[in-house]
Amino acid sequence: MKLKHPVLRGHPLHAMASDFPIALIPLALLASLLADGRTARAASRVAATATLAAVTLGWWDWLTIPRSHPAWRPATIHGLINTSVLGGTALALVARDRRPLLLGAATAALTVSAWIGGDLVYRLGWRVRPAEELELITEEAEDGLLAPYQASARRKIDEHERSDTLLPG
Repeated sequence: MKLKHPVLRGHPLHAMASDFPIALIPLALLASLLADGRTARAASRVAATATLAAVTLGWWDWLTIPRSHPAWRPATIHGLINTSVLGGTALALVARDRRPLLLGAATAALTVSAWIGGDLVYRLGWRVRPAEELELITEEAEDGLLAPYQASARRKIDEHERSDTLLPG
């Protein structure tokens, strides 16, 4: 039996779940710095639970990436960083005296991981339907028939990124 991709009606589950840790881990850090112990513990528990869900869905998604796809290596790094974020967030539940430090490190690591995740989607086209369609068309095209069109499209996209984006890549 082939592993199903974690996508519901065209929507990747990992992409949906990843918003929760991005919001909740910094919130737990803030609570650990400003709130009482009970509130900080509750915020950390919710953040750890959300992170566990996102990491689980992320590794499931990773299992479906062909090793030959350019997204595979950065996705592996992204997953390893997120797994360390989960470890730090879980450890923050039991290490009360180090909770702010652990959640601060988790927030910093999550920032790096989110950057890589954005790169997976926006640059490498992982889980972006038009990119998947283009890959399939390219694979089935006769001996370089699409090469001029691909080169033209890449030039246009490069120019767009240089001139029309806030911070060019």
